[in-house]
Amino acid sequence: MTIVEFLNARLDEDERASKAVPVGSRGRERALAEVTAKRKIVRGYTEAHTASMSIIDTSAQAVKAKGDPWSELLAWRLAVKYLAAVYRGHPEYDRTWED
Repeated sequence: MTIVEFLNARLDEDERASKAVPVGSRGRERALAEVTAKRKIVRGYTEAHTASMSIIDTSAQAVKAKGDPWSELLAWRLAVKYLAAVYRGHPEYDRTWED
């Protein structure tokens, strides 16, 4: 299981739990908004990873034109790792994501 698959599964669980709380409850909307924000972070990482991998196949000129994709990917990767760390006690959590 990849870190993205793991996070998407945990966010699905969090979303279901949030939706089980009665409408109008104090934390329900905040919890759902938090799930949405975390999904955007995971999606941003996935998009940055895809873009960075495509640059590998391009010329040095194209890399110069696009800037430094590796720094951006690293920032997204760190964000995703920090999101996953919240679920450290989950049986499917992979400690190698901490490195």
